[in-house]
Amino acid sequence: MSDDRYILVIADNSPEMNIALEYACARSKKTGRKIIIATFIEPLDVLTTQGISEIMKNEAREEAEKVLNTAATIVKEATGIVPVLHTREGEIISELKKLIEEEEGINVLVLAANTNENEKNPGPIINALVSKEISTLRIPIMIVPGNFSKDHISQIT
Repeated sequence: MSDDRYILVIADNSPEMNIALEYACARSKKTGRKIIIATFIEPLDVLTTQGISEIMKNEAREEAEKVLNTAATIVKEATGIVPVLHTREGEIISELKKLIEEEEGINVLVLAANTNENEKNPGPIINALVSKEISTLRIPIMIVPGNFSKDHISQIT
């Protein structure tokens, strides 16, 4: 990459993904940063034949690509800019950290927190990053409440 600055957003098809994308788009328009969208395909944790395993991997990749393309469409429509897309295979936190180290232009990670009252946890990625990994990241994590509306996002950005 060049010396462009990027906002990183994770496309995981969670209910909060759209909020993180909307916030990242609003920040992108205000700051001139571009957006990188990453999706992660976790290793299969099943014992099965190689043929079945291959089918499951292909299905996981197809689903990840669908989610990534949906996220890219949201960014393109909101900013007019085509985002950089990454698909990584492996454990999410490990691959996320590798991506951040490899892409030096990334200077913030935007995540939206789960607001489901029945769950006491803001989401598995946020939980892992702020409880175990935050001191090993070279960039800040921006956590947006997952219940923000478009109007609220436009007011605060």
